[in-house]
Amino acid sequence: MVAIAQVVEAFAYGTAKSVRQLCGLLSPADRVTVFYGQRQGTELDLKELDPRVQWQALPGKGKTKHFTNLRHLEVALSKSFDIVHGHSSYGGLYAKLLGPRLGLTTLYSPRGFAFLREDFPTVGRWGFRQIERLTSGRCLTVCCGPYEHKLAKSLGGPSIQINNGFVVEMPFGIDSIGDYILGVGRICHQKGFDIFVETARRLPMKRFTWVGEAQKANEPLLNGLPSNLTLYPYIDHAILLNMIRRSRMILLPSRWEGLSRFLIESVCLGKAVVTSRFPANLDCLDPTGPNQYSNGFACQAIEEYVRAVRHLSEKDECLYKMQSASHDYAQENFDIRKITSKWRDLYYSFNDQTQASQKAGCTLANSLHTYK
Repeated sequence: MVAIAQVVEAFAYGTAKSVRQLCGLLSPADRVTVFYGQRQGTELDLKELDPRVQWQALPGKGKTKHFTNLRHLEVALSKSFDIVHGHSSYGGLYAKLLGPRLGLTTLYSPRGFAFLREDFPTVGRWGFRQIERLTSGRCLTVCCGPYEHKLAKSLGGPSIQINNGFVVEMPFGIDSIGDYILGVGRICHQKGFDIFVETARRLPMKRFTWVGEAQKANEPLLNGLPSNLTLYPYIDHAILLNMIRRSRMILLPSRWEGLSRFLIESVCLGKAVVTSRFPANLDCLDPTGPNQYSNGFACQAIEEYVRAVRHLSEKDECLYKMQSASHDYAQENFDIRKITSKWRDLYYSFNDQTQASQKAGCTLANSLHTYK
């Protein structure tokens, strides 16, 4: 048995789904506690919590929330945990600051480094990068995809790669899917919602659907939407998965990502993908195709998005081949059965090392060199 504290300051969207999934991969004998903060969308992700897991909301609010959360966690983590695993920038920083000081094995999953965010000022992004670099030696960084792993190695410190994963299913046949082009995520500049809208505007005879909501600052993006675009608010995950299965294709023109769970789930459900050229999105495309990618298109200019969507809307044979390619690529790279095995091996190897280290009078931190 291993006792694990999962720490996530923003429990919503893809990070929440990844943490929730990770908790379900472990043995029922393990003791898992999730310390979580709340953001818009958290209420949906709290609906389907694993009853075997203890869920504790972090108390921090307002300008001093990080200090409040750190004080709360310092007390909580001192109570017989073996591993603390921080997720995203702030949850990761909490773990990196407290874990080594309390003698805990410390893991960190960036799930999209904050310094990638183009909506932050340059000095802010520089600051996040320096914090990541200075704290990289205090943990084992577990990256969710190839591009994130490349970034982690450039920052120093030990790191490994365990891809995000999902259940791989056979794709629906062309005659069993709808005709709508699907996008999912927060309505904001980062997700490329403006590009999605412009693509819909230039293809007035095609149906476009977006699932997500806009915070107040991004509400201007909702002005003047074309009539062929339908918006849905955040919905239960099971309903969303069925929408993915039934869509004609996936369109996610995001400007930056960690590794999009929406794209991973779509590829695992056998969907053709049209996305941006941001490196983390390219991790979801199979580069072995005759025209660069076998399961979708990577675009930059709006004309490329329009051309790719039109092609997949009108060419059933191409769509069928790309669906099959997504299925094969997902089996190789994102199959949850393989991912589960890797996570269990990682967690339990640390538990074994803890026992060995205690017998030898060593600190567990010394064993991290294995993963460099």
